[in-house]
Amino acid sequence: LVTSTPAGIDCGTICSSSFPDGSQVTLHAQASLHHVFLGWSGDCSGTGDCVSIMNGDKSVTAFFDLDSD
Repeated sequence: LVTSTPAGIDCGTICSSSFPDGSQVTLHAQASLHHVFLGWSGDCSGTGDCVSIMNGDKSVTAFFDLDSD
């Protein structure tokens, strides 16, 4: 599950949203039961929240996998 601050993104598999130019958007990834968040790719990287200033189109992918425990 990926959500955003400010609100606007709350999605499972695929989603998109529009935010005003110059606004800061933070994406939060939350793994569902028996899954783990692996990280971001595209306009974000790492495993923490994805923080971006909107100054054009952005594309971000969140990767999840089954928890091996």
